Amino acid sequence: MQEKATLDPPQAAPLLVVDHVMAPMIGLSVHFLQKDRRGPQRIPFIRLGDRCLYDPQEVMAAVKALTVGGPRGRRGRRSTSVEGA
Repeated sequence: MQEKATLDPPQAAPLLVVDHVMAPMIGLSVHFLQKDRRGPQRIPFIRLGDRCLYDPQEVMAAVKALTVGGPRGRRGRRSTSVEGA
């Protein structure tokens, strides 16, 4: 009897996009992404030869990790009512 090797079903490769597709998805400019690759590298990317590609799921997770603060209240002066004045 021959044993059959069980193969795992093929997993879909992650979708990778270029900077001019990624930028509008996160509300940033292509120029910001280009500067970020040369500087602090807050947004994760994959370099393949001379191309820089982004995994949208990883980018969204990185952007979420950069979130500072909580929900904001209304701006402006608070209305205070003075009773008995």
